[in-house]
Amino acid sequence: MAKSNLEKRWEEAGLTDDFIFSKVFLDPQITLELLRRIFPELVIKDIKVLNSQQEIKSTYDAKSVRFDIYIEDRDNNHYDIEMQVADHHNLPQRNRFYQSSLSTAAYTKGQNYSQADNTFVIFFCCFDPFGLGEQRYKVKRGIEAYPNYPYQDSEQTLFFDITSLQKTVGPKLQRVLDLLANRKLDEDDDFIIKLRQRICFVKQNRKWRKEYMQRSLYEMDIENERNEAVREGHELGRQQGLKEGRHEGHEQGLKEGREQGREDGRKEGQAKERLSLVTDLIQSGQNQAQVENFLINIRKMDPSQATQYYQEALRLLK
Repeated sequence: MAKSNLEKRWEEAGLTDDFIFSKVFLDPQITLELLRRIFPELVIKDIKVLNSQQEIKSTYDAKSVRFDIYIEDRDNNHYDIEMQVADHHNLPQRNRFYQSSLSTAAYTKGQNYSQADNTFVIFFCCFDPFGLGEQRYKVKRGIEAYPNYPYQDSEQTLFFDITSLQKTVGPKLQRVLDLLANRKLDEDDDFIIKLRQRICFVKQNRKWRKEYMQRSLYEMDIENERNEAVREGHELGRQQGLKEGRHEGHEQGLKEGREQGREDGRKEGQAKERLSLVTDLIQSGQNQAQVENFLINIRKMDPSQATQYYQEALRLLK
């Protein structure tokens, strides 16, 4: 990707870009209002944004965790807010890792276990994380045979599908979800105005713009190195097969064939998921411009690809 394309990517990046997301919510007052809209039942005061897009390790050999937004309030409750654009089908496992990382800070040395601080992980997803058709999913541990028993381990996780049109959350939070999904919304909401202003401020910050470019180039380098390693592995396998004889070469070919089959299956599954999403959007009443705008700005598709998915979905609905 040329630098000019990186600049275009920066100009088009919105709140669903995890870098923009993390910088917008560095503002504690904006983050406090977001938390209050997510948890209207809680009395949240005096928060501290402790971490944004930084890696944390609990031990030297442990997998590092990079929270999008890591917050602590006056009552020592801990929050992690994550923006999730792509579905890698591992959110329950990721949540477990994030919760365990938050729990490290929730226990103070010498403190009784019953006095552990509360931990909350919130995922804003550009897809339905569990495919159950809900706009909001609340996850808490419980006892299998006694679902109503108040099993209090001080952990809670919320998942939001920002693409959902159900509107089952409160109106204040709904307006935030509408902004994330680039839907038309009420501009009389002062918080939405502040969010838009904050996004503009982030995009005009030269230091953050440079950081975004450098990070994007670094990620591209990592991806290129990974692709090169795959190519080298394939070549080494081929050479090894030639050296060790026809049988070994045949086995290597089978292995590569299986790997290619899995990759083809993954791509096919991704295409079906996208087509199902577009079909749902059309059936919910969105027109072609709205659907393609969502695919281009939220799912980061090329305009021609977005049009192709829309036309294919229309064909299936006839």
